[in-house]
Parts: sequence; structure tokens; C-alpha cells
Amino acid sequence: MRLTDLAPPPDTALCSAAAEMARMASDPFLFNHVSRSYVFGTLTAHATGMTYDPELFYIAAMLHDLGLTEAYMADDRFEVDAADAAARFLATQNVAQWRIDRVWDAIALHTTFSIPQKKSPEAALVQIGAGLDVGVIPHDRITPEVMEQVLDAYPRLGFKQAMEQALTRVYAAKPMTAMHNFGADVARRHVPHFHQPHFCDVLHGADFPE
Repeated sequence: MRLTDLAPPPDTALCSAAAEMARMASDPFLFNHVSRSYVFGTLTAHATGMTYDPELFYIAAMLHDLGLTEAYMADDRFEVDAADAAARFLATQNVAQWRIDRVWDAIALHTTFSIPQKKSPEAALVQIGAGLDVGVIPHDRITPEVMEQVLDAYPRLGFKQAMEQALTRVYAAKPMTAMHNFGADVARRHVPHFHQPHFCDVLHGADFPE
């Protein structure tokens, strides 16, 4: 079975426009990442029987890292910059506000653990798809044959190094946005032997060659 049969993009004008928006703004490594995130999320949903809105999930997945691009980086956390850009795009397409809100949540929360699963299936799937691609979530539900198809369709293009550099540029420009949660600060100061997993170690330790 072909990858297009396993995780086809929804055939709507809105989805095509979102994909083009992502493609025009993103470096190839980043466009392939968001594309893989969509595929991995879709495969997970099928494997678990999750019910979701395919159009909203596709748009959120494809636009979730716009905040890492020169075109859409603004003054907030990169996740929020991306969510705001997606919301503006959807508003110009006369999308209902509740649907815009679902996409905004899914994008803005994709690096925040625990909350997406409480919001919507689309938010959960964006986090799962992206998390699987960066190595935070195991990809044991995906067979080697399917994984080979995904990586052939959307090569990683030195993803580990390129993503680390993209995030570094953002946090160098906006250091306060790296403070996602004050809990780690408290724990590092007051909890003996506290150890927090380091994202760069997780990224580079992912079960992908690059």
C-alpha cells in the first residue's frame, strides 16, 4: 500500500492553501518535518481508532512550526507566533471562529505536555505527530516498511542539526520565550539531585539517522 493511501492529505482548497503557505515559508527540512508530523499523527489515529477532524488536523500539523520561519517569527513563543499566523490565515478564508480556535490551540500547545490531550483530538495528534518525528515519542506503532515510505516521501535532510539550529536562532533572539514553565527553576534550586531531560539530548538520541 502506498503512503498516499495510508495518510492522504484532505482534498480541500483550504488544505492545499495551508500546505502552500507552509512550503513557501519553510526551509525544506522544516516542510518535510511538518509533513511527516501529519503522516505520523494520521497513522497513530488510525491505529488507535481516534476520531478527529481531518481538515483541522492537517492544517494545524502543516502550520505548527511557522513560528520558526523568518516570515512568521514575531515577538511571542514560536508556538504562539505559529498559532497566530495560522489563525490570521484561516480568518482570511472565512473559517468559523470555533474551527480557528481548535487550530490555534493545537499549534500553540504542541510543545506543552499533558494539556493537548485535554483539549481536542487534533491538538493531541499534532503533538503526537511532531513528538514522534523529533524522538520524544517512540515510533513502535509504525512498521519499518511504512517508515521507509514516509522517509522516502519526506527525507529528514539533516533534521536533528537543522531543527536545533532553528530553535537556537529563536531563543537567541527571544530568550524570555524559552521560559515555558517556572517549575524547573524551582526544582533545580530546591530538589536534591533533580534532573530534567534535555531536549537536545532527546532530539539527537532519536531513533533516526539524522
